[in-house]
Amino acid sequence: MAEGKILDIAHISFLDMIKVMITMGGAANAKGTLIRNALATADKIKEVDYGSFEDFLSAIEDSTNPITQVEGKASHQGDFVFGLAKCPFGPSISNYTGVFEKLPEGYADFTTEFNKPSNVTDKYRVGEGAGVSPFCSVHQPMRSAIADKIKINGKNIEIFQLGCKSGAGKKGFAEKWIAESGVAKEVVDKVLDNHMCCYYIKIVD
Repeated sequence: MAEGKILDIAHISFLDMIKVMITMGGAANAKGTLIRNALATADKIKEVDYGSFEDFLSAIEDSTNPITQVEGKASHQGDFVFGLAKCPFGPSISNYTGVFEKLPEGYADFTTEFNKPSNVTDKYRVGEGAGVSPFCSVHQPMRSAIADKIKINGKNIEIFQLGCKSGAGKKGFAEKWIAESGVAKEVVDKVLDNHMCCYYIKIVD
């Protein structure tokens, strides 16, 4: 730990709480608990209808977009593909590893569990290889569920999680959602060179 560094005990407690849930109930139960909490949070978001895709993008820039308010500013990479430069859980990871050097035991099993096909991953188009840490099980479903509260010119939108990058730089790709979105894997790979997260927004006719 760097000398003089002030730690955020809330971050450390959160990661330890996940470790305890994995130890007590197993990775599958812990995953279910985190996802349910994430969806409950998303359910509190008010519905919004943007007049155009440009209005949606403008709301990202001024941080009034509901998605931006929970994850920070993503950048439009073109053709409805977005890249998020910073993982919203990055500070939590940094605080924890600053003390304990590595993430808790059981996190790898949790991540594997999240990537398995399930009703939740299908409904929200997440996981399937795009999960690189337990935090993806919070972030990805929450973002997709918030998208359910957003319309563009009266039309619903859907988010497809295409890939993520771990703090160590390892890329994870959701082959299923890449194929369904029609976005080339090479595009996702390139976005992840400079971003931690890559997703696609579809305006549903």
